[in-house]
Formats: sequence, structure tokens, C-alpha cells
Amino acid sequence: MILVCGENVIDFIPSEEKKEYFKACIGGSPLNTALSLGRLNQKVYFFSRISNDFFGEKIINFLNKNNVNTSLVQRTDDLTAVAIVSDKKNPQFSFHAAQTADRNINEYSLDNNFRDNLSLAHFSSISLVLEPGSETYFKMMKDLQKKSLISIDPNIRESIIPNKNFYIDRFKQFLTIADIIKLSDEDFEYFASLKDKDSIIKEWILNNKVSVIILTQGPIGVTLYTKKYKISIKSIKTKVVDTIGAGDSFQAGVISWLMNNNFIFKNKLKTLDKTEWKSCLDYANKIASFCCMKEGCDPPFEKDLT
Repeated sequence: MILVCGENVIDFIPSEEKKEYFKACIGGSPLNTALSLGRLNQKVYFFSRISNDFFGEKIINFLNKNNVNTSLVQRTDDLTAVAIVSDKKNPQFSFHAAQTADRNINEYSLDNNFRDNLSLAHFSSISLVLEPGSETYFKMMKDLQKKSLISIDPNIRESIIPNKNFYIDRFKQFLTIADIIKLSDEDFEYFASLKDKDSIIKEWILNNKVSVIILTQGPIGVTLYTKKYKISIKSIKTKVVDTIGAGDSFQAGVISWLMNNNFIFKNKLKTLDKTEWKSCLDYANKIASFCCMKEGCDPPFEKDLT
């Protein structure tokens, strides 16, 4: 069983027909990951706080339609957060999230049966930054690490981070909690210098709990680091429509492959060899590539990959 935690937003992306028009799409980094996992036939729960407004109703219906369990979702009359996307291929985001539904989450409750059956919990993006929700999710990941794997994707949106030094310190805490961390090259550059990425990531792994760090580098490819080795694979050549949700669906691919191959346990994650990790990355790459060929975050169903 997989739990994905974090924001839900409405992304307004540029219209193909008229540049001055925008199209509303359901989004949010963790929601995109949950969506991808649902379409890959994984047993996935989404935990967030979702509005009772008409956007919120669309989000709930969309998740349910795509095999994502919403029974843990909290409902509220607070409004849905909105993100304006500047460009499809190299997007920048303008977030409107003051006092919105997902941001104002301040409590959680998971029964013992759910905890006992949980294999992995994934956290990502602006929900790790904006208070008070960020502190709720931080408390939650510290709690859940006792039994399940923890996956974190910072998915940096620099414009909304109020205190860079605080968030760098928070990332150092993530390193002591997470089993898997995915970073884009832009994310990494926020925390450290890309020139020294190999030595810095090796130090992170040697001195912290994190077992696996995955660095995605767009068209260049992906590099995975463990305590024993690193693996690099090239990206799949793709006709890119937009890159929204590519990293989110990639991480869903990693998690899904680990689940399908029975590696999603603390005592097994460190046993994967290079060949197995390469198969995992190839699978995740295929999912991200498929997502890039569609408008908005529209990841593949399992049947699309055969």
C-alpha cells in the first residue's frame, strides 16, 4: 500500500489556440504522483485537504476515476489553490495559495491497521514549504518512517520559499528521514553546487539515513546514487508537448517498479544490484517520456506501456 501526501492545485496552462488564454488542469506535484500510481494499478491513497468548491469536487472525482483512494482526504470550505504556468516546455509557476485548502492542513490520523499495511509514503513540493501544512507533513513523515519507506521530492519552487536558509536546514533533516530522495538538477543547485554533485551526494548518503538519491537532468538523462555505486541512463528521445508532471510521473514509475518487484521494504531496498536499478530507471523513464507527449500531467495507464 502506498500513501502520497501533499498539495492539490489547479494549474492554468497556456492554451494552444490563443496565447493570452489559459486552460485549467488538475495538478500539484504529489497529486500527479498519486495519479500516475493509480493509473499503474497500484493501491495508492492520497492524503490532503481538498476544498468543497467546484474545483475541489472536480479533483475528488478525477482521483476516484483514476484508481486513487481518497478516503483519507479532509474536506473544507477553504478555496482550492491555483498555479499559473508560464510556459509548457520550461515552466515557471505563479502560486496563489494563501489560506487555501491544502495549505491549511494541521492534523492527521492514521489507524494502526493502515500503518501496518503501508509500504511507502511519498511527500513533495510546495506542501513541504508552506506553513502550517509543511509542519504537519514533516511530523507525519517522521512518524511514518518507523515502519514504512519514505520518499521525498523537494521539487523546488524558489519563488514561494520564504527562508532559503531554513529550507536548506529542513532538507538536511529530510536526509535523515527519507529512504529515497529524487532531485532535479535545478533542485540540487538550490542546495549545493552541481560541479561537485558526485562528492556531495556520496557524502549525503554516507552520513545520513537516505539510501538512494536520484538526480534527473531533463534531456541529458538520470543518475542514481547508492552507497556502493552510481548508475546513469540516457533520456528517451521524445517529441515534447510539455514537461508538467514529468518528474512526478517518473517518481511514480520508480515506486511502482519497486512495488511490482517486491523491493518496497526497508530490508530489501539496499539489496538491489545495478541491473535491477537500471530496469527500474528504464521503466520510470518510459512513464515520464509518455507524460511529456501529452498536455498537462497525463501519465500512461499500465496498458499503455505494453
